Amino acid sequence: MPLAINIYKLIKIILFVVAVTIITGCGLSAPAPKPEVGPAGETTDAPPNPPFWARFESPPAELYDIEALAGSIFAGINTGNWEQAQTGYNSLVAKWEQTKPLIGDKKGVKEAEQALADLAPSLVAKQITVSYEILNKYMSAISDIGESYKLSPVADLVTIGNMVRNVSFYVEDNNWPKAAAKVKELEDSWNQLKPGLEKVGILSEITKAHSKIKQLKDAVNAENKGAVENHLKGLNEHLARIREYYRGK
Repeated sequence: MPLAINIYKLIKIILFVVAVTIITGCGLSAPAPKPEVGPAGETTDAPPNPPFWARFESPPAELYDIEALAGSIFAGINTGNWEQAQTGYNSLVAKWEQTKPLIGDKKGVKEAEQALADLAPSLVAKQITVSYEILNKYMSAISDIGESYKLSPVADLVTIGNMVRNVSFYVEDNNWPKAAAKVKELEDSWNQLKPGLEKVGILSEITKAHSKIKQLKDAVNAENKGAVENHLKGLNEHLARIREYYRGK
């Protein structure tokens, strides 16, 4: 009997130790509280991940409108038509104010806001290179916003648009080595993104854009400015049709 009692007590002790270990282990695995200060100053709260369903919603059509307005502003900057650039900028500010409530606190919103504010004085000062670079920075932020809409190609179309503007800018500047590098980037990115854009309703425009990019690359490498401008006009039209097809889908 004493032996049985001792075994019973031993089992109770073992169970108690196991229970304490489990409880202690759970406490150790709990997340540490968020520190207020890091090595570079105060910490900031990252926006929470969107709910699962929100990751697959359609983007607001206004994001496609912003891409169209960027093209108008860029054309004004690139040709020195500052009245056109300023008019486009005013329209862009109004469109951005319409868009912000629809997209919420997504990655890229703060960067877009800052770039848009920075663009205004550069346009007033008629700074061609600075204005072009800030516009591209703004549109890169718009592309980041578009990445939140997983089933939409809006981010891809904005990325391609920025790359087309890069080629056009350096051709206008007669910087052919830079233009050649930019058109190579355009072709590489287009080949990567093209399969995701191919839908039955817009396939012919995708094919035409693909051909124009190849012709554009050849013309840039040949430093044939007239041919480049002609191919850019064609590519511009095809990409605009693709953009309008996807707008609001």
